[in-house]
Amino acid sequence: MSLITSTDFASASASGTDWRDTSKAVLEKLDSIRTKEDGFNFGFLYISDYLADDASSIYNLFRSVLKIDNWIGSIGMGVIGTGKPLVDQPAISAMIGRFPEDSFCIFPKEHQDSDIELITSENDKGNLERQGPRYLSEDVVQQWLIEHVPKLGVLHIDPLSPHNPEEFLGDLERNTNCFFVGGLTSSRSHHFQIADGVCSNSLCGAFFSDAVPVATVLSQGCAPIGALHTITKIDNNVILELNDERALDVLQRDLRNIAIEKTGKDESEIAAAFDIIESGEKVPEEFTSLFRGQIHTALLLNQSDQNDFLVRNIAGIDVNEGSIELVENVQTGQSIFFVQRDEDNVSSDLSKALITLRNRIMSERGCFEPKGTLYISCLARGFASNPDVSADEIKLIREIIGDVPLCGFYAGGEINNARFYSYASVIALFF
Repeated sequence: MSLITSTDFASASASGTDWRDTSKAVLEKLDSIRTKEDGFNFGFLYISDYLADDASSIYNLFRSVLKIDNWIGSIGMGVIGTGKPLVDQPAISAMIGRFPEDSFCIFPKEHQDSDIELITSENDKGNLERQGPRYLSEDVVQQWLIEHVPKLGVLHIDPLSPHNPEEFLGDLERNTNCFFVGGLTSSRSHHFQIADGVCSNSLCGAFFSDAVPVATVLSQGCAPIGALHTITKIDNNVILELNDERALDVLQRDLRNIAIEKTGKDESEIAAAFDIIESGEKVPEEFTSLFRGQIHTALLLNQSDQNDFLVRNIAGIDVNEGSIELVENVQTGQSIFFVQRDEDNVSSDLSKALITLRNRIMSERGCFEPKGTLYISCLARGFASNPDVSADEIKLIREIIGDVPLCGFYAGGEINNARFYSYASVIALFF
């Protein structure tokens, strides 16, 4: 485990056998750089689900030892540190920071009514009091929003909450006009979040004002296949036609065209290879790399000024009907294209996103000197079949961004610009 520091942030992560030795390993590093006048006043804390039973004890210990009152975070099936990701094991990743006073606001500040579990101490774990957040109706949060312009919101959401997280997220965006990043808690046990306490059934996090310089970027780890198409006939979440053609015919043509482009072979050779694939015979070695990974759909967001899109899985294909079923309802007139995901695309897309972000910051600020990094990635990327893939992502971030304090977790769904994504990674850089 390594300690990484900058002028305003410090991060550390560790794995262990239980919550005590894991917490001790992280705390010893972070506490070693503390001074009475250092001004650290905020912490991000991510705890692996192996330690979820002891989340309250961990939170209280970090708060007490580091003497920092303001914390947000989540349970995750894997946590992310500057050195490497720590998945499927007891682990903790934490980052402490120094922000201008009154430049942030953690919410909910109070927990009332009947929809949330708040754990305030070790003794509360056996007798959880169910309470509910008022979110933006709380006086202290409302007053902060009146006095400040919320620039960034970092959210952690319990996917098991009885409330619809998309509705809550939409309400938050409409009420605050804030840019939100974050993720859904992932866990094989308790789905706890941290927001000045340990809670579940919650949507919680922190607002940061425009006094906090920050930049974000999204990487979806995929590459386009073919051109943009228009949905012309549907049945709820089933696409019947694209560009007035059978949807499956359009997909197959896109796949053939990309195969021709990548291999340099003519159409008849590619058509023969596709016939072999459809017959169930072994794919020729020269074509195996073309069909590695997964094919998905990408729905273009018409209101996005960044050519943003939502990647959604193909749930089924009806060969006779020529239709494609998605996991999300679509509308006629909507723009769509197909994408391929594999290990190479994950790395290349992340690299491109980071370099684009770096160049943008250089252009705007005249320099690129990030001080802290929040990294939230998809659970599937952390549990990739090749464990080197997730480790390479962290290495790539360090190569492009630098040795900057970093922490995060592997989420069950990623949030960027108040939208839910899958198989994506979200990066927030504090300057």
